[in-house]
Amino acid sequence: MEVKGREIDVPARDRRNQTAIDVGVLLIPKGPRTQQVNPYGSLFVWRNDDTRRFRGTFAGLYNDVRYNVGSQRAHGWEAVFTFNNYIVPFGRYEDVEGRAITDVELKWSSIFAGLGIGYRKSLPPGHQDSALEMALTYEPGYLWFDRGKLASPQFTVPSDTYEGRVHFRLRTDMLDRNFMELAHRGVSFGGDFVSGHRAHWQPWGGVVFDSPNVNKERDYLAGSVYAVAAGGVPFVASDRHRLIASAYGGIGEHLDRFSAFRLPGRPKGYEWDAISRPMLPGVAFNELFPSKYVITDLTYRFGANLALYPYIRGTYAVVERPRFANNGTIKMQMDPLPAVGGGVITRGPWRTQVELNYTYNFGIFRSTDSGPQMGGHGIFISFSRGISSLFKGSSKAEPKTPLATVPEPAPVDEAPPIIK
Repeated sequence: MEVKGREIDVPARDRRNQTAIDVGVLLIPKGPRTQQVNPYGSLFVWRNDDTRRFRGTFAGLYNDVRYNVGSQRAHGWEAVFTFNNYIVPFGRYEDVEGRAITDVELKWSSIFAGLGIGYRKSLPPGHQDSALEMALTYEPGYLWFDRGKLASPQFTVPSDTYEGRVHFRLRTDMLDRNFMELAHRGVSFGGDFVSGHRAHWQPWGGVVFDSPNVNKERDYLAGSVYAVAAGGVPFVASDRHRLIASAYGGIGEHLDRFSAFRLPGRPKGYEWDAISRPMLPGVAFNELFPSKYVITDLTYRFGANLALYPYIRGTYAVVERPRFANNGTIKMQMDPLPAVGGGVITRGPWRTQVELNYTYNFGIFRSTDSGPQMGGHGIFISFSRGISSLFKGSSKAEPKTPLATVPEPAPVDEAPPIIK
């Protein structure tokens, strides 16, 4: 290829067989006291021969696996197998307006396996992950709980239970990505819709939160959608200048602390499935647990060269979150959480891909010596490296929770770099 009149030899890269590691740290000054410094890491595995696809993220306490099996004669139809576990041996409480509500500290874990049917159809621009992919699965699982050491004696621990979920999933990816796996042009959209049922669900909770309605929580519904679009800057001819817009939304019925959406405030994933998960900048992993939310953001990114991409991002979100009522109890209400930030994605030492990011969230609460204040900082540093093909595959990652939310490096593209 030619860049600024110079011929550059870029070897072909194989996105179909990728193994990568990602490590990093999320810093939330004055945030939840157990998450002000939050390291993360995972192993990502991707294998794709068109009729069989394996995608796995492994982090020990959290693992997420998806395996699709079809055949040439099935015309896109395939069997789908899923597995995920979230096993964390320490207690977790919730934060409200910058204050730790330790009275509700609880240990909870889950494990789910799934089986179903899927359909996949290739789409333009024709990369190995350019496809419409749908799946309907039944996911039987089990939730178990134990009291945290700081929990109030008046807090009632939930009952262990079988939970079965019907899950419809849609992923559509028509994005061109550049040398660093960043969206260059095109669109991606999709969603997840879940109907869950718990077999044994008894009264639980209390203390400062309202006692939940367990009869309603036995059966819950949740739906989320997303859309991402990338293109050039209006009236600017150069491909170095890119705009990336995204929107995420979710709404549920009869959701509780364990079935609600978790907005993790994680570093942003760029791989075809990673971009389906919402990001709320400047927020600690899993800090918010809404039953409804809308998040929009707009990013301007400049391609300084093939391996240096500074960017700025603005985010506007409206999210349900817990707030203190006048009588001292906690109620859920919709609040705006605008944020601005920026960063740089570049090639680092040892053939890694590095992302540095700073964000200020104007709507999040943080604790200070004089009490809670609105507005807080967020910083993350991420290192990714493909271990099967060295830098031929390293890309940005996606955490999901502390120890449970983990990054997911994206495979690399067979296509040449896109920069002019």
